[in-house]
Amino acid sequence: MSGAPRASRAGPSDHAPSLPLSLPARGSLPASIRPERETPCIVPFDDDAWRFAVDWDGARTILSVDGEGSVRLQAETLADVTARFPELHFAAENVARLPIVLDGVIVCLDGQGRPDIEALGLRVALGEQGAGQRPVIYLATDLLHAGSESTRSWPLERRLDLLTGLVGHRGIVQAPDTVEGRGLGLAEAAGQRGLSGVLARRASAPYRAGVASPDRLRIALRPRATCLVVGFEEGAERPYLLLGEYDRGRLAPCGRVKGPRHAAVERWLAERAAALASLEPSPVDGRAAAFASAGDTVWLRPGLSATVIHEGRTSRGLLREPGLLAVRDDIDPQWCIRREPVPPPVASSRTFAPTVLLPLPLEQGAMLPSRDT
Repeated sequence: MSGAPRASRAGPSDHAPSLPLSLPARGSLPASIRPERETPCIVPFDDDAWRFAVDWDGARTILSVDGEGSVRLQAETLADVTARFPELHFAAENVARLPIVLDGVIVCLDGQGRPDIEALGLRVALGEQGAGQRPVIYLATDLLHAGSESTRSWPLERRLDLLTGLVGHRGIVQAPDTVEGRGLGLAEAAGQRGLSGVLARRASAPYRAGVASPDRLRIALRPRATCLVVGFEEGAERPYLLLGEYDRGRLAPCGRVKGPRHAAVERWLAERAAALASLEPSPVDGRAAAFASAGDTVWLRPGLSATVIHEGRTSRGLLREPGLLAVRDDIDPQWCIRREPVPPPVASSRTFAPTVLLPLPLEQGAMLPSRDT
């Protein structure tokens, strides 16, 4: 496997894009942007009107570089996390020739070049001191502002063209390639590599900040959920975390999972939980009885979440055999929602093209591909 999947039509990888964008006055970039959210989709599909990409496991982050090269990283909670990832701060200073705002994902990679969400959780717990132990990269998946212009009303296809010309496909900050129309082949290749999902976005769609877009679909390849940590049990060596999700406007229980295995993550979790501990009863319907809790329970206000793998759900919506991947503070609590996936869109007319199993940038060192390969 020599490189990343690429869209089949000609674009900025073949010709440098024109940049008719003026430089803004200092401070004219948006102060904060809530990221566009995905809608879950049942199965992968092919459609020439859509762009497909790996849904990279990591921390969704808005990256801004102003006219003087000052960098800001904003979590989806709107918190400033710039100090947490100093290697990205230095790499992003010269990433483009003009001020930009990017939507993307901060990821840690495992030994095979795959995103490792558990390693990212450890990096967050270690803070900026963890840069040498668990370095991260930033995968820019969208362009929200360039020069003095907001690009959110532009079609996705146009935004991606300019994004590639500005950011490129190499370095600690890079723009991963997309596939035009071939969602089934990409999903098959991603599944074989153990990745968790594929993202489908309509090429003509604008960017809808802060809402779940019907033109941004996530196809899960493995059962996974990100739930609120609503409480924990005291007394155990690895205390259980109690998990909840919003379901039709109420906070419903979805199970319990053993806490983190790494001592640094456990300490980080204890500090965050102490700040969120609540003397009030849990707002979760059914409270402790719903979790089959065996120990003393400390309830928490919304602020922490847990990404877990599982083996499906019971008829009551509880997760079967959940396993903890990472404890998070970068997830917006209001988006820990139980949602039924939608069917794929009706495919637009397309000419015949043979099915191709497209390569993915998953080999060691292949995450930074050259455009000449």
